[in-house]
Amino acid sequence: VERKHGRISMMAFVGILVHNADIEFPGYISKSQGVKFSDIPDGIYGFSKIPAAGILQIFLLTGLIELAWWPASNYSGDYGIGFWGKKWQGEDKLQKLNAEM
Repeated sequence: VERKHGRISMMAFVGILVHNADIEFPGYISKSQGVKFSDIPDGIYGFSKIPAAGILQIFLLTGLIELAWWPASNYSGDYGIGFWGKKWQGEDKLQKLNAEM
C-alpha cells in the first residue's frame, strides 16, 4: 500500500511541475462548455474550473486503478529476502506487509 501511495504522489507532483511550467494540451477540455486547457488556472483553484464530467472521469479512472490495476493485495515489492535476515511467514508476514510506515 505504501509503495502505491508513493507512486501516486510522484505522479501528482510531476503533474504539478508540468502544469506550472505552462506545458498544456492544445485545444478544449470541454468543447461544449467552451473551456480550453489553457483556461484552467494553476494550483488548487484549477480543480474548480474542471467540468463535472471531467472530474467524474478522474474519479472513475482512479477507482479502476485502485481496484484492478494496482490492488493493495499486490505485494510485488516482497522479494522474500526478509528484514535484516529475519523472514516472516503466514499471518505475521501479512501483518508486516500491510503495516503503514
